[in-house]
Amino acid sequence: MKKFYLLIMALVCYATTIFAQPLNGDCPGTLSMQAYQISITPPFYKLWITGGPTLASTGSHPPASVSLVAANGAAIPQYTSSGTTNISYMQDNGSAIINYDGTYIDYVEINYWVGGLLKSCHYRPGAPAPLPIKLSALNGRLNTETDATITWTSSLEENSFKYEIQRSADGKTFITVGTIKAVGNSLDEVKYSFNDQLPGAGAYFYRLNMVDVDGHAELSKVVYVNSKKGAGIVTKIFPNPFNSEVQLIGATSGDLNTPGAIKVFNMSGQMVNFKVVGANAISIDPTAPKGMYFLKFRNNNSEQTFKLVKN
Repeated sequence: MKKFYLLIMALVCYATTIFAQPLNGDCPGTLSMQAYQISITPPFYKLWITGGPTLASTGSHPPASVSLVAANGAAIPQYTSSGTTNISYMQDNGSAIINYDGTYIDYVEINYWVGGLLKSCHYRPGAPAPLPIKLSALNGRLNTETDATITWTSSLEENSFKYEIQRSADGKTFITVGTIKAVGNSLDEVKYSFNDQLPGAGAYFYRLNMVDVDGHAELSKVVYVNSKKGAGIVTKIFPNPFNSEVQLIGATSGDLNTPGAIKVFNMSGQMVNFKVVGANAISIDPTAPKGMYFLKFRNNNSEQTFKLVKN
């Protein structure tokens, strides 16, 4: 199975990474790439791109496009579920996963529109090196005061058998509270979830024990949920930086569902939409751009302000 914090030597024959080394112009300096050769017959290659231009699709322009160019200047074919193409499109968050046949990439061309002008950026992959593949996502959130949901995403699995969901009240001693069967083998994202009935209100820690078909196991990172009733005081916003969902540690479902108790603003002072998704969790508008936000929590005639960063 995919191991979240180990090198995958059996799956990955080589990997390539570049960190913001554009070959031309004033191009994004946050872009990184990882290319992997998967050990199947014939070999299968994936190129991961993150940190690219972040912009939304419009009626006149799609998101940033990605082309792979060979040493002779020819386009390297890319493979999608609908067939072969020479151009793929990045997601609005500046990421893309591209499938191709392993032809040597001389450079990667990324095109996108800025202020009505088309910008074309070229990046050249660096020297091959083995790289780790990490867990795409692992999150925990409260649905009620005694009901939590743990979700995780796997980007790559080989010979995976099962996920054991483990819970702890102190972050040290864990017990297995459930098991989810793994898909076995996958080159694409797989999303999982597990619903846990808590023994009572309180703070809990969760982790995954990831078991292969050969019995080998590895542990994931630890995530935290808290259903303790506070005195109307939020002690922490987690995670921060965030992608969409955040937990208000110390708040209760009653606090979150009180009209006007929570407000979220961007740097310009404009209010940002959100929705309550758990006993102490909210989901901030996923279309909101990356950057800094402010969350105001008001209860018992007092107001707290928290600074948040969306990545």
